[in-house]
Amino acid sequence: MRRKLIISSIALICLIAVAVSLSYLNYGNRRHHQHIDDVKHVKCNHTDGRFCTHLPLVHINTDGQDIPVLADNSMVIDADLSIFDKGDSNNHLDDQADLHSLITIRARGNTSLWFDKKSYLIRLIKEDRTENAKKVMGMEAHDKWILNGPILDKTLIRNYISMNIAGEIMSNSPDVRFCEVFVNDEYMGVYVMMEAISRGKGRVDISRYREDRPFTSYIVRLDRGTVPEEEIDPFTGYTYNMNSICNIVYPARKNINEQIKTYIENDVSAFEKALYSYDYADKELGYRKHIDVMSFVDYLIINEFTQNYDAEIYSTYLYRDTKGKIGIGPVWDFNNAYDNYMETPMSATGFSFQNKVWYIMLMKDDYFTELVIKRYKVLRKTVLSDEYLINYIDKTVRYLGPAIDRNFEKWGYTFLIDKGLLEPAERNLKSYDAALNQLKNYITARGKWMDENIDSIKQYSHDSRNKSFNN
Repeated sequence: MRRKLIISSIALICLIAVAVSLSYLNYGNRRHHQHIDDVKHVKCNHTDGRFCTHLPLVHINTDGQDIPVLADNSMVIDADLSIFDKGDSNNHLDDQADLHSLITIRARGNTSLWFDKKSYLIRLIKEDRTENAKKVMGMEAHDKWILNGPILDKTLIRNYISMNIAGEIMSNSPDVRFCEVFVNDEYMGVYVMMEAISRGKGRVDISRYREDRPFTSYIVRLDRGTVPEEEIDPFTGYTYNMNSICNIVYPARKNINEQIKTYIENDVSAFEKALYSYDYADKELGYRKHIDVMSFVDYLIINEFTQNYDAEIYSTYLYRDTKGKIGIGPVWDFNNAYDNYMETPMSATGFSFQNKVWYIMLMKDDYFTELVIKRYKVLRKTVLSDEYLINYIDKTVRYLGPAIDRNFEKWGYTFLIDKGLLEPAERNLKSYDAALNQLKNYITARGKWMDENIDSIKQYSHDSRNKSFNN
């Protein structure tokens, strides 16, 4: 009898351990992974030479207009969008479109604005120019979408794999789908259709703005750029020499008055002031009162693991629902990650977040560093393990199949050293296989180094390091 009780107790402990481990992952809703869930490549047998793909197919007709490429994003044009997405068979330009809409479109990005292969911001509109929210490639209905054109990333998959892995770890990670794109009948290559970061079901699911309230749910973004109307200047903006500006993403510009702007600015500042206060580590008086701590833990791990240079400097978002705390995210833009930053190599060794404006203080708190260490070790046994990630890459590449070759028939010249975008020039890879190997090797090297050194982040929260700050 005693032996049965012992066995039952052990089994119960194991089940609890599994449940706890799973609770560390974002399994509330199963994420759609296109390369697993969608139709695989079926060979086209056409003899008439027409374009055929197993990926969703996008055609944009601008009626001869050039798509605006302006650093201040001040101009858009109207165009027609057709999406062919049969789901269970190949797609062709002469098929009946599964989605058709009038759109506004412009090129988007910062440095990437000047790449030959552009990325685009698209808004679906009706004839009366109101929003035309539609499901796109199975993603939740919305009017605002990003067509990301990987060219710096020779693997084509950095954003796809990173957004999906992040989506298994934390909420709100943008949904993504591979597709092939034509603009005015010209083939433009493999793209990633991405949910733009905005309020909505399946996106940042916060409550709507209401005119009758002096407060609101909100999303703000740290980024480069000129000063727009919706800029705010929170505490760290005027106390630090920040290279980025802080913009209000939600509510929309038309709903931002001085009262709302001041509310959001003061709310972000309240978090930052508590973070930089004497009582920063106090549960009631410090930063924990203001933020969803686990979102900051997950954000650090994802971006440290991938060595995403821009994180917590540019392309960085904070959000808050009126009934909740401030969260960081969604994650955004991994084209520069995994040692793919244009201007300088990124080593697979070393940590960087302890030098970033919010994390300087977060990592002074041993409560926070312990959470990071424990969470990292759980994730390395699951969706951040070498085996999981390498297998994920291989399956994604197999899914893309002949679309990769078609993309580089258009953009293959970028494998020439004198056409490469990375500096110094020897970093530019000469083939797709070399690009894949670089990505895989970086992941395994980065994981190995972090496994060996993750416990060392305790140094940033140790009394001996912070005594002079606290006294």
